[in-house]
Amino acid sequence: MNQTRVHRISLFLLLFLTACCHPDREAADPGPPMFEIAFMPDVHFHDLFSEFETGSFEGLPAHIRGLAAILNEYREKHGINFFLTPGNHDHARPYATEAGKRDYLGEGGRRQPVFSRNHSECLKADQAKESDDAGNIIPISHSVACTDEVKEMGYSVLYEMLGGFGLTHQEPYLHYETPFSGSYNADNSLFMPENRRYEVCHEGSGSEHRETHFTNCIDVPDMSYLAEPVKDVWLLALDTNVYVPRADVDQGASENGEQFHGSGNAGYNRVITHKKHLLPWMTDVARRARKQGKMLISFSHFPAADFYNGAGPLIEEVWGDDEFQMARMPEAATTETVAATGVRLHVAGHMHMNGLEIAGNGPSGPVLTNIQVPSIAAYVPAYKIVRTFEDQRHIETETVVLDEVPDFDVLFPLYNEEWSYLNSIGYERIWNRGILESASYFQFTDWHIQELSRLRFLPGEWPDNLQELLKNSTGQHLLIATHLPQNLWQEKSWAELKSGIDRVLKNRRESGTDLPFFYRGLEKAEEQLQNEGMKISDFEQWDGNVLSTDFYRLRNAGELALRHIPEERIEQYELIAEVFRNQAAAGSSEAIDNLLGQLEAVFTVMSLFTDRLPGDHALIDLDTGEVVPIGE
Repeated sequence: MNQTRVHRISLFLLLFLTACCHPDREAADPGPPMFEIAFMPDVHFHDLFSEFETGSFEGLPAHIRGLAAILNEYREKHGINFFLTPGNHDHARPYATEAGKRDYLGEGGRRQPVFSRNHSECLKADQAKESDDAGNIIPISHSVACTDEVKEMGYSVLYEMLGGFGLTHQEPYLHYETPFSGSYNADNSLFMPENRRYEVCHEGSGSEHRETHFTNCIDVPDMSYLAEPVKDVWLLALDTNVYVPRADVDQGASENGEQFHGSGNAGYNRVITHKKHLLPWMTDVARRARKQGKMLISFSHFPAADFYNGAGPLIEEVWGDDEFQMARMPEAATTETVAATGVRLHVAGHMHMNGLEIAGNGPSGPVLTNIQVPSIAAYVPAYKIVRTFEDQRHIETETVVLDEVPDFDVLFPLYNEEWSYLNSIGYERIWNRGILESASYFQFTDWHIQELSRLRFLPGEWPDNLQELLKNSTGQHLLIATHLPQNLWQEKSWAELKSGIDRVLKNRRESGTDLPFFYRGLEKAEEQLQNEGMKISDFEQWDGNVLSTDFYRLRNAGELALRHIPEERIEQYELIAEVFRNQAAAGSSEAIDNLLGQLEAVFTVMSLFTDRLPGDHALIDLDTGEVVPIGE
């Protein structure tokens, strides 16, 4: 028997709409909240089992059926309404596509390849070994399993299984429409998938937006909708998946998913070029909402504003425009276009990040509030609650972190088998077994971000010279190094600089040709620390690995990361960043293409990640963009 853990992914943005409570707030109070809506994007379903010998493998359809069962149960037992909008993994292409992976977890901790029946892997002879993303060879002992349960489904399957959760008109809704139905129509046939299609071309939007030189134009579904589940609350669900037809489309097989590029890196940047029909509809919905006194809340899978707090240009300079998911960053013009529709509030997922962005200029122009919601399946595991008020001007946003999750460790014995097998073959990039000792789900996700940083992010995203700098370096080395003369950085390698710092830390009386520069660097560092009430030994408590993990903690979780990063360490990071700011103010900041300039960028970006708007729990004025923290 081959027992396999399936890590297929389904991502949805879930909303739970209920009559609201009256929570205590210390901020300026606009009155009692009317309703609260919980936003839960990037819900990753995995860990199903199968016996291939009996042909009982269950993949994506099982996830969808299971999700529908859960939602139905909560709707019937608790009276909660659910509204879904698709993400880039729910249907990787608009139509069905052959799919599968080689690294499902199989019996004995070995990798089990599983592919759909017409996938190339199922049409060729089995392979006895494979390599990981670093080129390391990993033997596999299981034959390729072939089943269409791992085939990537298109829109039609999701509509059929989950249509009752916002994707189609339901009797309780006071109002329902799509971009194609008109502002109101009692004919439910207009809400069927065949009547919710638009033309997209390789070069841009089709239909009335189609230009004469556009090619390879195909009709694809769009599951956007507007629903009014309770009086005066409008939920605008935007299907911002954009599937661009490939340049070599076969028009005779237009409903083949392989004819399209995926939507993972498209988002709103491609909405305004390839899905233009959404923009006038959004503008019209926003206009009618204001006129009719409706509280309009829009949500989609993709972010509508900068999720890096202005750090994007610096990230591109140091790490490159292909790293840190920069391809998913909405351009400034894109955000301006979304804001110009008059939609004031947008809730997004996709990035697995916690954040709040305010775009616009208040009374003299439109303001767009973009709430970036974390995933419950990654660090930091959380969802957001948005509370609305009678004035329809303010909202309250609160973040709920998942600490304890029942049975989060139920599959740890299988993960232990995987570790044991990888260890037995001497696999170099093996993950730390300590993660299986996690006492809580929150601790498990923190372990996860540590291991992602060590095994994937740092070696895969960071320049080699920065990796070398962080390797075996403590905070002491980095602080003193920032006080060394710039010409010393240009003349010596990091290994030589680190050696000099170690020598003066060990023996302050040692003589040497260039040691006075290192002694002076140490003295300047200690003078700075004395003013702050710190000691140089405090910086020995963390090293480059800790720094890189904290970098990703802050990137993903913002202020929520402070639960895992001691306050004193944040202060130490900020002190080093301050050294660089002072040098820049004095006109001695280094170019970004050398090591000192890149180190400066690391601490500058970390400061930007830390210094975000207080979106953990806050009251937001949607007209002015003012954000007032609650409970601080």
